[in-house]
Amino acid sequence: MNRIQKNRQRAQQDIQDFKVKKNARIISVLFWFASSMYIYSNDVGFSDVYSWKPFVFFILGPIFSAILFGNIIFYAQKLIEKTTIKFLEASRPQVIPVVVIIVFFCFLVGIFLLIFEFAKILQHLLH
Repeated sequence: MNRIQKNRQRAQQDIQDFKVKKNARIISVLFWFASSMYIYSNDVGFSDVYSWKPFVFFILGPIFSAILFGNIIFYAQKLIEKTTIKFLEASRPQVIPVVVIIVFFCFLVGIFLLIFEFAKILQHLLH
């Protein structure tokens, strides 16, 4: 019975990790679209109708963003959770969820700024 419970627990953890990874990829794609729409709409010469630049920004960009930044968000979230639990487990376990939420939110703001700057660099390379 012990082995069956461990397998069930591992399967549940794998399902949970899959959901978290999917959500991280969705977040990175939304960040990419927000950054790209702002950059694309502000640059007059960049937003030609018949150009390959929109294809790069709105088709290839989200795919790349989901793969690269989605994995960064996923693994950073796991690292934030493990580190916070490690440091606060013995002394103040009741504040662990609050600290994880605050640190992860700050990380998401930082990753949004990173994606925005990456999109600006891509715009300058394509220009």
